[in-house]
Amino acid sequence: MLDLNHIDTIIVDLGNVIIDIDYDTMIASFQKIAHTDIHSLISYHQQNHFFDLFETGKITIPEFRAGLKKFLKDDVTDRQIDEAWNSILINYPSEKFELLKKLRSGYRVLALSNINELHIAAINSAVQKLFGAPAVADYFHHAYYSNEVGHRKPERKIYELVLESEKIDPTRTLFIDDKAENTKAAAALGIQTYHLTDRDSLVGLF
Repeated sequence: MLDLNHIDTIIVDLGNVIIDIDYDTMIASFQKIAHTDIHSLISYHQQNHFFDLFETGKITIPEFRAGLKKFLKDDVTDRQIDEAWNSILINYPSEKFELLKKLRSGYRVLALSNINELHIAAINSAVQKLFGAPAVADYFHHAYYSNEVGHRKPERKIYELVLESEKIDPTRTLFIDDKAENTKAAAALGIQTYHLTDRDSLVGLF
């Protein structure tokens, strides 16, 4: 279990921490409608700069779709693109959402996610259907999304933005993320971190 004796703020990533994601599922979905190898564009460990632009709000949904269409078959529709893109979101474990509600009663709980407009909309829709909450952000005191703040992990600026906006002490803050590069960047600012390598182990940590 985690030692939370000196912690008053908990920051969590969404993908593979709260919501289960699967890059292979998404890549397979795109491969069905593509005319080239999609693996070279995006994976768990790296992605084309084009996706970074979408995650930092520098291109719109229509621009994102148009960029993808260069790699897709001529008759592919916007709906097919959205469905393939959102197929990465595979599961919303209810026990994790219950955990967030419990943690909120004793800690300031924040989300910090590299994300985009399409995934936010899909997640919010799923959360409404599954749990009756208006949006996933309602499970947090505040949700920081890369596409809204213009920076993405592991950029130093996004961590500084959260610390400054929340006026929190990094040494009393715990950040949980599934990628080592993201926890290392946070630790460099004095934030306490936990690298979650097994997404199914989150609830047991508390």
